[in-house]
Formats: sequence, C-alpha cells, structure tokens
Amino acid sequence: MDLHDIVSMLSEIFTIVGLLVGVPLYIIGLSVRGFGGRWVEADGVVAATATGSVIRWFDSTGEVHEARADSHETVHLQPGDDVTVWFNARAPERCRTHSPDHDGKALRLTGLILTGIGVGSAILGIVLLFV
Repeated sequence: MDLHDIVSMLSEIFTIVGLLVGVPLYIIGLSVRGFGGRWVEADGVVAATATGSVIRWFDSTGEVHEARADSHETVHLQPGDDVTVWFNARAPERCRTHSPDHDGKALRLTGLILTGIGVGSAILGIVLLFV
C-alpha cells in the first residue's frame, strides 16, 4: 500500500463515520431544542417560606406561580432578590432559571463538526479518484 491508498481509505472511513454519525446528532440536537417546549421569560423574585426559599413570578394572565429555589443559580440569592425565570406556557408551574437557548447545543455543534469532516473527506475522496 502506498500513501495514496492509505489516504483514500482514511477519507472513505471519515466520510462514512462523519456523515452517518454527524447528521443524526445534528437532527437530535434540533429535536431536543424543538421538543423542549416554548419557554416564556419572566422576572421572578426570591421569597422565604416555612419550607425554604421559593421563586414567585407572574404569567401572561397575571396569575402568580411559585417553584422551589433550589437550582445552582438561586442558592446564593437572598429573599427579595430578583431572578430571571423561564416557564412553560402550557404548564406554568414548571420553571427554570437557566436559559433554554443552550438546549441541544452540544449535540448540534458535534453534529456540525462531524458532518463537516464527512463532507470534507468525501470531497478529498473524489479528488483522489482523479489524481
């Protein structure tokens, strides 16, 4: 085997692995973001209760909701401190204190990198056919 054969074989392997793994990972990353639901941003306030700290916020209809303030973003907050929350419009009792923009981001990025490697290797393989 000479160098041409080795590079050709490696480009074929990277094409198959890159495309067969990269495209599904990217699709799964998009699905995680899409199926996570639509989160609505609201301003919340930390309040002290007999059972511990809670976050209270108003939804779009003016109804008050509350959830336990036990996330790592709210542990250090004192009663009366403001915190941004995202709640599910269909189930306003579900809230989160971290941005939903990052949902599936690692899967999408990994999928894009692997797909790029796969496409680049496919182009290299085609070029090697004519060299």
